[in-house]
Amino acid sequence: MRLGNRTLIVLFLLIDLILLSLSLAIMARLHYDEWIKFNDLYFLLHGIWIATYIFYLDLAFFDIESTSNRLKSLIRKFFVYMSLGAILIVLLNMDDISRTMFLGSSLVFLGLKIPATYLYTYLIAVRQEGQSYKRILVIGAGKIGSALQTFYRLNPIYGKLIGFLDDQKQKSDRYNILGKLSDFQEVYNSTPFDETIITIDLAQEATIKSLVNIAEYNGVRPSMVANYYSVFNRNFELKNLAGIPIINVREVPLDNYIPRFWKRIFDLSFSGFALLITSPIFLIIALAIKLDSKGPVFYRPVRIGKKGAKVLIYKFRSMKHNSSSADKTRSTTLNDDRITRVGKFIRKYSLDELPQFINVFIGDMSVVGPRPHRVDLDKRFQQIAPSYMVRQYIKPGITGWAQVNGWRGPTETKYQYVVRTLHDLWYIEHWNFVLDIYIIFLTLFGKNTNKNAF
Repeated sequence: MRLGNRTLIVLFLLIDLILLSLSLAIMARLHYDEWIKFNDLYFLLHGIWIATYIFYLDLAFFDIESTSNRLKSLIRKFFVYMSLGAILIVLLNMDDISRTMFLGSSLVFLGLKIPATYLYTYLIAVRQEGQSYKRILVIGAGKIGSALQTFYRLNPIYGKLIGFLDDQKQKSDRYNILGKLSDFQEVYNSTPFDETIITIDLAQEATIKSLVNIAEYNGVRPSMVANYYSVFNRNFELKNLAGIPIINVREVPLDNYIPRFWKRIFDLSFSGFALLITSPIFLIIALAIKLDSKGPVFYRPVRIGKKGAKVLIYKFRSMKHNSSSADKTRSTTLNDDRITRVGKFIRKYSLDELPQFINVFIGDMSVVGPRPHRVDLDKRFQQIAPSYMVRQYIKPGITGWAQVNGWRGPTETKYQYVVRTLHDLWYIEHWNFVLDIYIIFLTLFGKNTNKNAF
C-alpha cells in the first residue's frame, strides 16, 4: 500500500462509519420509532467494521481500480463483518441486543455501501490523474509478456507498457515490437523508458547479464521474471530460506493462515447449526435403523484425511451389519444386496452423511472439500490419477466440487478416476468462500448431486 493513499484510507473509513451510523439510525427509526439509539450494538458494530477495514488494508484494496473487483472485495468484507458480529454477540452473551437491529442495519449498510463503491472508484481515478507513470519495456513477447501486457492495460495505475523487444516476433496488432534484443540501446535513445522487465528463458544467461548491464548503464531499473510457468504450468510460490530461494511448486489458497482461519470459523458455525436443526432427524433415522435391522446406528469407517492422516468418519449405517471383510473394500453398486431398506432411502438423499457434521465440528473434516476415500481406494486412485495425493493438502469434505458435478458413486474406469481427481484439484487451486457457498447450494438444489447415489 503506497503512502500516497493515506488520505483516501482515512476518507473512506470516515465515509463507511457515517454510512454505518446512518443504517443504524434508519433501523432504529423503524424498530424503536426513534432516530438514534446509543447502545452496545451501536459501538460493537462500529468497532467490528473498523477491525474488518484494517484487516483488508493488507489486501491492496486501495489499488483496485475496477469497480467490479471492488464490489467483490466488499462482499468478502461484509461476510467477515457479519460473521464477527454474530460470533461476538453469542460469545459475549448480548441477549439484550436486537437481532432484527443487527441483521436489518447490516443489510441497509450493505445497500448504502454499493453506491459508495462507485464513489471510491471515482475518487481513486481522480487521485491518480496527472501523475507521471512508469514507462515499461518488456523483453520477450511470449506467454508471460502477453500476460504483462494484459495486466498493464487493465491496471494503468502501475505504469504504461510502451512495447517489446523480441528476436522472433514481428510488430503486429497484438504486440508492439520495437526491435530485437540487440536494439535495447537504440530503442532507449529514441523512446526513453524507466523500467524493463526481462521474461526470456533463464538459460540465456549471457544475454540476460548483458541486458541488465545496459539497463543499469542508462539508469533503467531492470526486473526479472523467473520463468518457471512453462515448467510447472500452475501457481507456485517463491520463498526465501536463509537467503536461499525455494520454489513451492504448487501454491493453493488454503496454504495461507487467514483463509484457513475463516474457513474453520465457517465450518464450526455451519456444522454446529446443522447439528442443532437436524437433531430431530437424527433421532428419527436412528430409530428407523434400529427397527429395520440388527446392528449399531452409526458406521465408523477409516478414511484418509489431511496429510494422509487416518480419520474415523461418522455415518448412519445403511448396510447389513454382518458384512464380510471383503465387502468392506467393495464399492457400492446399483441394487447392492448389502443395503438395508432404510439404508436405500437415506443413501438416495445423502442422509447417511449427516453425522459427518460431527467430524466437521471436531476438526477432522470441512463442510466442503474432496470426499474422503477408503484406504484401498486411495491407493488405487494414486496409481491411476496423476497428482491425486494433492487432495491431501486440505481437509476432506462432506460435499465437494466433484460430487455436485455428478462425479460420485463407483469408479470403474480410468476416465472416472482421472476426471473426479481433476475436479478435486480444480477446487483446491481455486478455493474461495463464494465457491464453497455455491457448492453447498448445488448440494441442496443441484440436479447432479444425487446422480449415482445408491
